[in-house]
Amino acid sequence: MYNLIRAELFKLRKDRSFHVLVLIIAALSLAYPLLYYIDNKSGGKPQFTGAEFLIKFVASNGYIIKFSIAALAGFFIASEYTTGVMKTVASSGNDRGRLYAAKLIGFSAGAMMISLIFPLVSLAEVSMLSGFGQLPEGVDAFFLPRVLRFTLLYTAAYAAIGALFTAMFTESGKTISFLMVFFLMINTILGGLGEYIPVFTTVYDYSVFKLLGDIGKTRIDGGDVPALLLVPLLTIVVSGLLGVLVFRKKEIK
Repeated sequence: MYNLIRAELFKLRKDRSFHVLVLIIAALSLAYPLLYYIDNKSGGKPQFTGAEFLIKFVASNGYIIKFSIAALAGFFIASEYTTGVMKTVASSGNDRGRLYAAKLIGFSAGAMMISLIFPLVSLAEVSMLSGFGQLPEGVDAFFLPRVLRFTLLYTAAYAAIGALFTAMFTESGKTISFLMVFFLMINTILGGLGEYIPVFTTVYDYSVFKLLGDIGKTRIDGGDVPALLLVPLLTIVVSGLLGVLVFRKKEIK
């Protein structure tokens, strides 16, 4: 298992699509706060400090996480079905459950690294331009590490969902298109269904799709912490197990 994970991490380091995604997200992370800086300067408005920018725009990282997982799933995992690499690996004699788990770990590691680019790069840039500043009253010093930890956890949960659908579709184009639409529309779909079928409201309230937007809150009640931790962990476990079942039964051509 250890060697399988090492192999996936090695492939991740060499994967061009991963490098391109890192560069794109890094460029956006530099351009996004810079546009606000130029606009505020030309308009005579006060500049955001690093702390203020992070608190105000950390929720935007959710879109980057969804985009990067959809793209990375299509290019890093699904492309191996098209090129025949997955067939070779699946016929190597290794247990398919272990193969899938190793692939999921490598994929999740890549997605988690990408998920930290926007908050860290934008924070560093704005802090260099305007200073880090002071955290607003009521925001404790653990805000940044808490946001980063939850970002990694929820990215892993989204990656598990992405890997599951990738095992189902196996084609890059279908995988990317479906995941883009799914991640962008699932909140609206579950919210709309909840208006007619109340159980969907509960499902939505305790799903990673809704809770992803809560990890950037400046204040989190102690009673909300168990849900914020357990929901993504359960999502990883359930999606991972379903992915293993799909991969084991999949006819890989």
